[in-house]
Amino acid sequence: MLEDDGKLYELLAFYAVPDDAWSVELTDLTDGRPLAHTLIPDEDPGRPCEVRTLAPDIPVEVLRHYLVTVAEMGVAAGRSLENTRK
Repeated sequence: MLEDDGKLYELLAFYAVPDDAWSVELTDLTDGRPLAHTLIPDEDPGRPCEVRTLAPDIPVEVLRHYLVTVAEMGVAAGRSLENTRK
């Protein structure tokens, strides 16, 4: 959970089995509004990431945490792909 200027945000990162991808979601817990969602495929390197930014007003520090998490999941997806090729 993240806090910025009195508002609470939830950052979830998990493997979404139906999508064959890592999922990173950011939600404003103050009003339950989804702010951003990224799917990072891990078994098909030719499939692009799907990024959806649903709100233009994401605070900079919250966005930074979100982007760091997306980058970490990208690294995990790359490792997963390499492990399946061995």
